[in-house]
Amino acid sequence: MRNVDLDGLQDLLRQMPAMVEIHPLSLAFLPEDVRTFEDAWQMVAELDMPVPKPTKPMLTTRIEPALRHRLPAVRCNHDPLTTELNRVLLKRYNFIKATMLCQSQIADQILCCADSETVVLMLVDGLSYADVKRHAPQWLEHAVPVLVDGVSITEQGMLRIIGKPSLAQRLFDMGFRHLIGFTYWERAEEPLTDRVFTGFGDQVHKVKSFDDVLAKLDSEQLFGTFVQIVRMGLDGVAHRQREKPNVAAIVASIFADFERLITLFRRKGVSAQLYLTSDHGILWAHEHALQVYESSGAEHPRYYEHAKHSQHVLNVEFEGKEFALLEYPYLRRELRANEWGVHGGLSFEESVVPLINIIIRR
Repeated sequence: MRNVDLDGLQDLLRQMPAMVEIHPLSLAFLPEDVRTFEDAWQMVAELDMPVPKPTKPMLTTRIEPALRHRLPAVRCNHDPLTTELNRVLLKRYNFIKATMLCQSQIADQILCCADSETVVLMLVDGLSYADVKRHAPQWLEHAVPVLVDGVSITEQGMLRIIGKPSLAQRLFDMGFRHLIGFTYWERAEEPLTDRVFTGFGDQVHKVKSFDDVLAKLDSEQLFGTFVQIVRMGLDGVAHRQREKPNVAAIVASIFADFERLITLFRRKGVSAQLYLTSDHGILWAHEHALQVYESSGAEHPRYYEHAKHSQHVLNVEFEGKEFALLEYPYLRRELRANEWGVHGGLSFEESVVPLINIIIRR
């Protein structure tokens, strides 16, 4: 099968319909008048209708060997999961949202696969799919890109992931009656902790390091258990650091801890579904030519806490309140010297996070 790039595919479609092997997200980069068929035979049936003859470009994403004599079959080698996605993210948002797994669907995804003795969810505070792709590519074979379908900030991201009723409560109803939580947040100082750990009662442990998590889990039987861990990610260093953060080292430490968790469950001989995901990604200011959209003293440089009508924003709702997300590469204000990264807006870097799943069998 011949390989083509995105431009080559568009040239071909202007000449004739085709069967195309293509990443589903890459379809967002094609002109909106391109008609896409999942069923190759349905496309052929339309081509064979006497009148009217189709005038718009057409493709099918199914390669049908029986039709190779009639339709060209090509493989499009376009990778949509790069910063190039920012070109179409706002314009084709509804299509992209319908195509990707959304953050608000993660809990359902976990529940439908909860057939092991233990379920583990590690929630990382700030980690983008882009940074995993760049600094920990060996994990991509286990990763699904997830769209943050709302404001890309900690509170909303964490709450979207656990859902309502919470994932812990729903797993409890499925038989996971032992709940254990771990967090680096001070519970008394961070009200979000109570919401993220709804249903855990007094089984939420404040930890200083990941060694504390492993020691506690090593002492437990872990049968019929749901473990939820909130771990520091890149959020803190994005906002409050004098020196340029060592992103590669931080990403490596996150996955080193996740690897230690996997090793513990393998050693204990407990079947488990282990997940790692993030509340939001980070748009690193020093890597992009960000532009100030308006001159204001806004606290949040990438979103508004109300709806806004503008060609550069996406309006969303969370818990009955409206917000407006600025698209890439715009800011509401100049960034401070210690703001190495931002989040809250709509971009590949902020709005696409990983969902990594490791299955351990007995």
